Amino acid sequence: MPASTMSISHAQLMVLKKTRLRLSLGMTLLTLGVYFAFILSIAFSPHWLTLPLFASSPLTTGLVAGVGLYWFCVAITGFYTWRANRSIDPLLLDLQRSGQR
Repeated sequence: MPASTMSISHAQLMVLKKTRLRLSLGMTLLTLGVYFAFILSIAFSPHWLTLPLFASSPLTTGLVAGVGLYWFCVAITGFYTWRANRSIDPLLLDLQRSGQR
């Protein structure tokens, strides 16, 4: 493999690595932040989670927060997949094509 091709693929690899790290680290920190906020609300304000959603409601704010946490995780997973397909997959495909030459 010529040195110029190797440096191009190395530069492409560094861009891919930086993009993947930034996306995965951002999503991880966001998810952990939401989880820790939920856990901290359980630890320091448990009475808030037992409040009814509205007067004479069998639903509590804790149940809604738990279901909201679930749907947040579904949404963040969907966003990660969408973003990875748009930004990481093209970089990976370019890197694979440059390696086949």
